[in-house]
Amino acid sequence: MADPLSITASAVGIIVPALHGTRLLLEDLQQLKDAPKTVKRLIDDVHSVHATLELLQGVEDEDWKSLGQSVADQSKATISSCTQACNLFRADLQKWTRHSEDGKLTWVDRANVGFFKKDQAKAMSDQLQSCKLAINLIVGVATLYSSVRNSHVTEEIKKAISTKQDEVNGAITTADRQLVVVENKLEELNLSSDDDDAAGSSQGKDEVLQQLEEEVKGVKASQKLLNELLSKSQEEAIAKVAGNQTGSITVTFGPQNSGFQAGNINGGVNGMNFGGK
Repeated sequence: MADPLSITASAVGIIVPALHGTRLLLEDLQQLKDAPKTVKRLIDDVHSVHATLELLQGVEDEDWKSLGQSVADQSKATISSCTQACNLFRADLQKWTRHSEDGKLTWVDRANVGFFKKDQAKAMSDQLQSCKLAINLIVGVATLYSSVRNSHVTEEIKKAISTKQDEVNGAITTADRQLVVVENKLEELNLSSDDDDAAGSSQGKDEVLQQLEEEVKGVKASQKLLNELLSKSQEEAIAKVAGNQTGSITVTFGPQNSGFQAGNINGGVNGMNFGGK
């Protein structure tokens, strides 16, 4: 069985650089005065991801152990892609606003960020929202495990499990649709012409390609993570943590082949008839 500390280290080790990356991007975005709406929306998205990463830091070692190595690995891939997207966008943002000083955008930079780069801002926003959703679901499933440890799967917990499964299924559907949209954008961009290279469109195209490629990588990682979480949010998987495995009843008979002794019964015994000798 995998060491819970190694599983935790695998997942948590990527959270610190992710928090650092989102913090730096958030600071750069907040420094822009009179920023266009695209930037203001990104500020909210980056702030939300940062907050969910802080929640993820609070997941206990035992809960990471219950989630397993696959969830930890896919969490790492999803968060790493989000961090890389933040770093790329931050580098591009600094280039787009190079004519401005002290956060006050020139009209050229304002038009550049607010209009010409809106597709990249949209791609960044989509990836941030996808990452936030995935992280929230990691925390949610981990909370389910924590709530039943050394306890029982109550009716209330069963309802919570059902709700969480619906949320994960909804997130999977969203990720599937997002991937189709982004891959279509990539295909269109790759087929587009570079005839306007002199106007700087080639460099702009490369920036968009990088952002979209990172979004594809992030969505694919999220898909794998969400499918792992769906498996881990099944009632049977959660019941194991509580010691409520189905079929864990052991029955032995007395020396005269009558009566019975039972061990490891969780709940009542119904519908069982034991005859005589």
